[in-house]
Amino acid sequence: ATKMKEQIIESFSNDLKALIENIIIKEKKIFVTLKAKTPKEAKELQGYKTECEEKIAKFKVFNEVNVTFTLIRKKFSKVIAISSCKGGVGKSTLSVNLSMSLKKKGLKVGLLDADIYGPSIPKLLGLSEKPEVNADKKILPLHFNGLEAISIGLLINQDKPLIWRGPMLQSAIMQLVNDVAWSNLDYLVIDMPPGTGDTHLTLMQKLEINHVVVVTTPQDISLADTRKGINMFKKFNIPISGVVENMSYFICNNCDEKHYMYGKGGGEKLSEEFNIKLLGKIPFDTLISDSSDRGNPNLIHENEDLSSIYDNIIDNLIN
Repeated sequence: ATKMKEQIIESFSNDLKALIENIIIKEKKIFVTLKAKTPKEAKELQGYKTECEEKIAKFKVFNEVNVTFTLIRKKFSKVIAISSCKGGVGKSTLSVNLSMSLKKKGLKVGLLDADIYGPSIPKLLGLSEKPEVNADKKILPLHFNGLEAISIGLLINQDKPLIWRGPMLQSAIMQLVNDVAWSNLDYLVIDMPPGTGDTHLTLMQKLEINHVVVVTTPQDISLADTRKGINMFKKFNIPISGVVENMSYFICNNCDEKHYMYGKGGGEKLSEEFNIKLLGKIPFDTLISDSSDRGNPNLIHENEDLSSIYDNIIDNLIN
């Protein structure tokens, strides 16, 4: 039955695969449950029910084929996507620290590392153990001080390069959403990969994203790349809640003044150009890099000055 189930699933389109809740084979009967958020959505997805029935019929094994929709309870009250078209702007570190700020408010928070090719979250949270699987064959997220987290980096050998094409990427990213035993979360924070590729399109089509936070640094080249990301979200009518300027300035111990090493006012430029809120500015600080190297964001949140910067960004975002 297991082998037959795998063959049947393999014959489905990727979109249909993403809807599967359960498949039970009993003697010559097959029962397939597909997921829908609402009765209205179940009606809209009838084409996939038909595809499912037709693909199963081709196997000529079953006397009875039952395909039904089950209404799934929304696992995430709100979804926040942290995005930037440019790599190396500190997006993953921001994802971790905004998740920590949300958690400090007493909210239930999950962190999804959607960067398939360069997953950073395991290192930033000091997580290395392989996740376990529960009785329902769902992956159990790992925990950092009550923050739930999952990353492809926890499921694969990080020393081997991944060579995945579009459909494989889509399948992998949706597994991290649907096949993980997340708690009923107040917020799911998604650390998006750089660029505007297949992963972005998959998540925008399959998940209701409530907030996009765009990360930039002050330089013009970073701003140019970031514009592409903003325009991508606008094209899909995904709400952009604001901009965060990272690596904004440096305060040296000798003079206690702000030094703008990469230029000044990049966040304001983007904010004004696209009429979106500037949520906050994050300085260069050795404590941020130390916490990343040690895999312990608590170091930042025990520091009143730095902690308040991330806390204020969250207040600006969710209020």
